[in-house]
Amino acid sequence: MPPLDKTPPRSGESSVAWKSLVHRSVKAWHHPDQELITWARDCLQTSTSLDEFLAEGSKPVVFWFFQRREVFLSQKTIRKWSCDCLDDYILLPALDGFVTRSECFFVSHFWQTKEHPDPSGDYLKPLQQDLRLQTWSYIWTDWTCLPQHPRRHIEELYFRQTLQTMSGIIRNAGFVWYYPPFEARLWILYEVAEYMLTCSGEMLRTPDNEKFVSHVHEMLQVGVRPTIQKHGYRSTYDGDMEFLTPWLELLVLLTNLHVDIDDVRRLMSHITWHSKTAAIWTNSMSGLIRLDRFEGELIINEEHYTFTPFPRLGEDQYSESEMVGFDHKP
Repeated sequence: MPPLDKTPPRSGESSVAWKSLVHRSVKAWHHPDQELITWARDCLQTSTSLDEFLAEGSKPVVFWFFQRREVFLSQKTIRKWSCDCLDDYILLPALDGFVTRSECFFVSHFWQTKEHPDPSGDYLKPLQQDLRLQTWSYIWTDWTCLPQHPRRHIEELYFRQTLQTMSGIIRNAGFVWYYPPFEARLWILYEVAEYMLTCSGEMLRTPDNEKFVSHVHEMLQVGVRPTIQKHGYRSTYDGDMEFLTPWLELLVLLTNLHVDIDDVRRLMSHITWHSKTAAIWTNSMSGLIRLDRFEGELIINEEHYTFTPFPRLGEDQYSESEMVGFDHKP
């Protein structure tokens, strides 16, 4: 059992801010399926406070914090997530059709220091200049949209849930980046690969992303581990390497087998949302697919392929059902 959170209840002022966030979010949702909007609204409104939302989420629906356009474009440095700044945000349901490339951006970036990803705002400024010229509404940056250290226990729960479902944002939002001179960061390689290999069309090459894009193509030619080892890709935590390597291997395998991009997105959606499901079956343009993440086996029309098995997540990490077919989440 996790330790009890003894943090005092938040003030009445924060309660007003939470209600305002919920109202603003629901009002901003646009979706052709009104029943889906109603269901998501009812799920969100079961949480009567931010603390309740963080502690329990709004299952069966996950909601992501996105920063509003005007806040992002007006800040001098990237703002740290804060429960005292709820006016900066909107909550979007992690359901098909709510996070779209026309309305949302995911920001891929380096961390310049452990205390702040861009303390001087040097990399933020050119990104703001570029995005100011485009039409969009909401943006997701980890420093801004995830509770940061030090985290209360209930914030840690939400942090883990969102980190494990972040791939759904990458697959469905627009992708923007600002990278300093190249450093072999494994998370950046993963984010670029997730976007490139689950989207149709080529990723725009720029001087700062050129090596990452090239290394994704290199993985398709020679494999994930040889590419990681050759270029010295690293992660801060050993667990990141253990988790991201099989994820990358599966993406590369599906791409090299010419699995239809919609089927790739569907399979990676299963991996995202059903973290403890062992076996997944789905029909595809290539035929019947069976995927066993913990055995590292992919079967397409009785042809067997292997990849590094996924690690089993701890009991305190987000999970859903034991076995699934198709779902409609990003």
